[in-house]
Amino acid sequence: MANTCPWGVGSKTSTLIAFETAYGVSPTDAATKSIRMPFNTNGVASSQNSTAPSTIRGNRSPVEPILGNNDVSGDIVVPVDYTAFGYWLKAAFGDPTSAKVGETTNYKHIFKIKDSQPSLTIEKAFPGINTYIKEHGCKVSKLSLSVGGDGELTATISVMGGKEEITTTSMATTPVEAVLNRAQNFQAKVKIGGTIKGKITSFGMDIDFGLDGESYCIGGNGFREAICEGLASVSGTIEAFFDSKEYIAMAEASTETSAEVVISTGDFALSILLPEIKFARTSPGIDGPGGIKQSLSYNAYYQDDANASAVVVTLTNTNTAY
Repeated sequence: MANTCPWGVGSKTSTLIAFETAYGVSPTDAATKSIRMPFNTNGVASSQNSTAPSTIRGNRSPVEPILGNNDVSGDIVVPVDYTAFGYWLKAAFGDPTSAKVGETTNYKHIFKIKDSQPSLTIEKAFPGINTYIKEHGCKVSKLSLSVGGDGELTATISVMGGKEEITTTSMATTPVEAVLNRAQNFQAKVKIGGTIKGKITSFGMDIDFGLDGESYCIGGNGFREAICEGLASVSGTIEAFFDSKEYIAMAEASTETSAEVVISTGDFALSILLPEIKFARTSPGIDGPGGIKQSLSYNAYYQDDANASAVVVTLTNTNTAY
């Protein structure tokens, strides 16, 4: 019989999430409602500053260090897909509006920016060494993704949390298994102003939810008492071959337009719509004898569009709800 590795191994770990009903408190039904999520990396962890004081005691030896506040934060890199990704969208935007698509077995889930975001407990499970690290009171602080190329299509979920707990048991022995229906870069199309555009090589987007992490109070033992929502910001960059002055002219005139990434296969689809954007003016350079590309940064906003949100994410799959 082969010997097993005596320390934690990444391939045997898992990431579980459970949506909280009260900030920083694992739900009472976590044993049955926890969801095991597909992920590439999970860097969410607790850290605490340790600094050397300036106290003098008559000798040169350092004195006991000062401990600062606890910071739960980090990034989770996840595959973009048509089903499991919906749980991360729920964590970022809140509950979607879900409706059945005609007489099919598919459902359409629409996510928009709301006044509040849910909190969740995120567990890193190391079953090989009987250790389970739970980060309570987590909220999605930023969602970033870039579409294009021929690599794996992933999103980075940046997390801010409240308090860490290390136990020897998982919050769920039989969690719900999130279904992975992977989305691919080659399945994507980009629309500008509602029209599908060719010659675009990449579309990057960053949604910063403007969370306030400076919520440490006296008597809180160095943990965040709450994580409050602030003003969101949506920005990104589009790269395209320089085949006309269309985008430069739009930037020069400060013309409002829209941008949408649609990724689909069969009955599954993921649409990320930015109903109102403006390009920043950037002229292309000449970097060599090959094809010339232009890189255009943009900012999305909500002014008067009927969607009433700077971002509208629509996910179509066979899940009835999230």
